[in-house]
Amino acid sequence: MARMKFVWLRRYAFTILFLIVCVISGVIIYFKARINASYFVFLPGYSSRVGIEQINNEELKAFFKIVQKFNDGSQFVVLAHYPEGFLTVQALLRLNELQNQLSNLPCVKNVLSVLNYSFRKPYFDGSKLDEEILTDPEASSFISKNARYVLLHCTLSPGYNEDRALSEIEKVLNDFQDLNALAFGQLVINKHLFREIIHQISLYPAITFLVVLLIFYLQTRSLKASLVSLLIPAEANLIVYAVVSLIGIELNTMSVMCVSFLIIIGSAYGLHFYNGVVRFKDRVRREMFRPIFFSMLTTCVGFLSFLFVEITAFRHLGLMVSSGLALVFLILFTSGYELLREEKAIQHRTVLLGFGNEKLGRILLMVSLILVVMTFLSLSRIDVGMDQASYFSKGSDVGRALDILTKQFSYREPVYIMVEKDSLFTAKDSQLISELLNELRRIEGVSSVQFPVNYPVPGLVLMSRFQPAIRYFVADSKTIRIVVNMTEQAYRKAGELKSRITEVLKNYPDYHFTVASAAFIVDQINSSIVTSQIQSLSASLLLIFGSVLFAFRNALLSLLIVVPVLFTAILNFFFIAELGLRLDVATSIVASILVGLVVDYSIHLAHDMRSTRDVSASVKNISMPVLANGLGLIGGFCVLSFSKLALFRNVSLLLILGIGFGLSFTLLSQPILIEWFLQRTAKAEKTSRGY
Repeated sequence: MARMKFVWLRRYAFTILFLIVCVISGVIIYFKARINASYFVFLPGYSSRVGIEQINNEELKAFFKIVQKFNDGSQFVVLAHYPEGFLTVQALLRLNELQNQLSNLPCVKNVLSVLNYSFRKPYFDGSKLDEEILTDPEASSFISKNARYVLLHCTLSPGYNEDRALSEIEKVLNDFQDLNALAFGQLVINKHLFREIIHQISLYPAITFLVVLLIFYLQTRSLKASLVSLLIPAEANLIVYAVVSLIGIELNTMSVMCVSFLIIIGSAYGLHFYNGVVRFKDRVRREMFRPIFFSMLTTCVGFLSFLFVEITAFRHLGLMVSSGLALVFLILFTSGYELLREEKAIQHRTVLLGFGNEKLGRILLMVSLILVVMTFLSLSRIDVGMDQASYFSKGSDVGRALDILTKQFSYREPVYIMVEKDSLFTAKDSQLISELLNELRRIEGVSSVQFPVNYPVPGLVLMSRFQPAIRYFVADSKTIRIVVNMTEQAYRKAGELKSRITEVLKNYPDYHFTVASAAFIVDQINSSIVTSQIQSLSASLLLIFGSVLFAFRNALLSLLIVVPVLFTAILNFFFIAELGLRLDVATSIVASILVGLVVDYSIHLAHDMRSTRDVSASVKNISMPVLANGLGLIGGFCVLSFSKLALFRNVSLLLILGIGFGLSFTLLSQPILIEWFLQRTAKAEKTSRGY
């Protein structure tokens, strides 16, 4: 009996070893994993090992300089809606009650609204709001033109936990259902992103696992082979995330996609390995090592191309997925071999299409060429830029709040202008500040400017000692803050707005200005998107061609193998344009990922055809695993398309379309290209022999 146990342990030694490693990895992840939902992770130079304040970035430095000077916490707005309008006494009473409850929260430093803001002319007498406020441009960031919407501009107490603060704020807002109160700001966005990240590492991978398992089972009718194919990337996931957690790298909205990517992509290797077991029996490792290795390598190359991008979140995703796929390969040829080596083919009807239709393949080839031309004509229609708020559906709280802010207030992220003087502010400065405010209001893209001008600046300094509403604008007797609100259009080109503001400020040499906004940080991220896309895609195409050339040692064959890859990468931008999507930090990674995925199909086809030298036989040999792989990828990414975040939906939709095209082209048009190559090679050989 003991001998049988020893034999069993030896038989499954690698399987037991990896199970132990996975258990240890799970414990490490539970205690060490950290999540960061902030958009700061997309800044070039960002590192999770240092504080955000320590990042060497001028926009961030300016932002935190103002925050520290005014001792601010995070800022957000509360949007209230009353159908009869806020000029009614009942609405004002409820609004006043809401503002008081928010102000009394320990997490809230101050609240600004139509009720306590110091306008040039007093509009609120304690019970009634003068209708004339609707014509005051300065009030446009507090109350809508129809008086049905108001904004409360809130600032958190510095150092207060944002999650706890948001919970306290939401409890208050729940008591004001009659005002339809909604909170909007970075802390709200971060909360929703955090929830979605949790779903990305738990709910969606579990559903993806089941969907891909069903697809694989329908193709193989082997539950064991299907399970092993999926459990191996699940093990790789645990190990990768354990290592990442140990070295202190945070999970973010980009790197969290590694979980689903490894399950969806890595499971295909197990399917190819099982197909090799059925075909080659004990020779499976020798026969399948080369095609699976180069399949893994080229996919890794697609992800490793992110290393050429300055954005750290890209690099983390690339390293995590590529190291995970390498682990899948290692586990497959050790533990996977132990589990699958005795599997036999199960007779059944595989779900296949009528491949080998040369006419259909030629039609697809011509259509592809036409679409490539159309892609270059449609590039100008692609909108470039990241906007975290647009990641949410219009029906969500974030989407609804943003829609109202845009339509009713022409409001997006505010711009803060800190004005410092070497000496104390005097009455003369009040006139200069007033002139500056008027110039700022005339700038294209500015929706409103906030600063209380009905009192001289020295008077505001005195009032700030006992009025929180004034303290928001006055730090001390030498420092004040002006708030400039921008339109939706200006937000999309925040860098240009900053340049216009800076030009105006040059006319006031007596002061030192610091201009900062979260919009400028986002604009800086956006400015690197196109460069990052070109760098990663170019690197992935060159590296993959080099890998294929190394594998097949023939330049022409290597070029033919990467034709579906090149077409798929180009048509990805056609899909972006036609679907009206943005090229942002999420969608910009798709082309490089597709390059690594689609080349797998060509490699398996070319590898088999080089040995069989028969197109029909090779298509028959590889069609089951390739089709199952493609359907598994499509099915897995379909799960992600149900995400509440447009961020993940857009990525999954583009991957589904790209994989669908690449799969179709490889199985229908690619054989025509490779058969032409084989005929050309055979003709050359005959010529060289003198026939």
